[in-house]
Amino acid sequence: MTAGTTSAMRPEREGTSVPSPRRRGLTCLAAAALLANAQAPPSQHEESGADSGQRLFESYCSACHQYDRQGMGEAPPLDSSPWVAGPPERLIRIVLHGVEGRIEIEGKVYDREMPGFGGTLSDRQTAALATYARSRFGAGPEPVPVAEVRRVRQAHAGRTRYWPASELLELR
Repeated sequence: MTAGTTSAMRPEREGTSVPSPRRRGLTCLAAAALLANAQAPPSQHEESGADSGQRLFESYCSACHQYDRQGMGEAPPLDSSPWVAGPPERLIRIVLHGVEGRIEIEGKVYDREMPGFGGTLSDRQTAALATYARSRFGAGPEPVPVAEVRRVRQAHAGRTRYWPASELLELR
């Protein structure tokens, strides 16, 4: 190493580069999701209600999102967020297919990618997770119906890419 350089400035190995912060965040999120799936595989006999939603949130979301404003993770906070408290379909689409692009919450801009979990979570699990998130973070106690999750999943069955944040904001 030459004078004036640090190990943080050079590639880890010759011919490789260090991933961008955005890619590191996505990699961290993907690793957390894989770890959560390894620890809690979906069962034939699914839970229902708030316990299931909370457990799913803790497994799939809390590692990246700022849970209880404790500053955990680098993803946007969910408390009173229009992404959670807005139309239920917005949150369902995010959980199923993911989101990418610029998101502004309380004056802070986030530009990360969040993968979807539609290939992992059933309609019932998605509804439980969305219901928990909405009730916990400011949308009220109204449950997200499994039928609504099923409708959104079927309407976008061929979707293979994340939702652009700007497109999701158009949902009212």
